[in-house]
Amino acid sequence: MNDGLDEQLHNEVEPIVSGMGFSLVELRHNRSTNQNHITLVVYRPEGVGVNDCAAISKNLHPRLELIEGLENLRFQVSSPGLDRVLKSEREYTIFAGRGIRLMLHGQREWIRGKIEGVQEGVLSLDEDGKMKKIKIADIRKAKLDS
Repeated sequence: MNDGLDEQLHNEVEPIVSGMGFSLVELRHNRSTNQNHITLVVYRPEGVGVNDCAAISKNLHPRLELIEGLENLRFQVSSPGLDRVLKSEREYTIFAGRGIRLMLHGQREWIRGKIEGVQEGVLSLDEDGKMKKIKIADIRKAKLDS
C-alpha cells in the first residue's frame, strides 16, 4: 500500500466527514489487480443510517475520483456496528459515552462499563457508578456494548 496515497486519502476524507457531523472511525484502502477499494466507517452519537452513508458517499466519491492512483474506485461507507472491536486510542475518544466490554491481558472475565474519556493512554471507565482507570496497553480486547 502507498502510505503517501493513504495519507492523502485521510486528508481529503476526514474534513468532509467531520463537516457533515460525523467522526471518521476507520479508513481502509486496498488495491486489487485493477480496482481500488475504499471502506469508511463513520460514527455520530445519534446514529448512522443508510441515507447518511449514501450522502457521505455522494459527497466524497467525485472528489476521490480526482486523486491520481485511484482508478476504478469501489467505495463503501458504513456505521461501526453494535459489536465493533475498538482498534485504537482514538476510537475510545470517539465512542466516549458509549457502553463497552473489555478483556484485560491475563483476565478471563469481561469488564463492562461506560467510556468516560481517554487521557495519555489511560481509559476512564464508569463501572456501575465507580470510576476505574485502565491503561489502554493493558486491554487485550474491547468491544462496543450497547
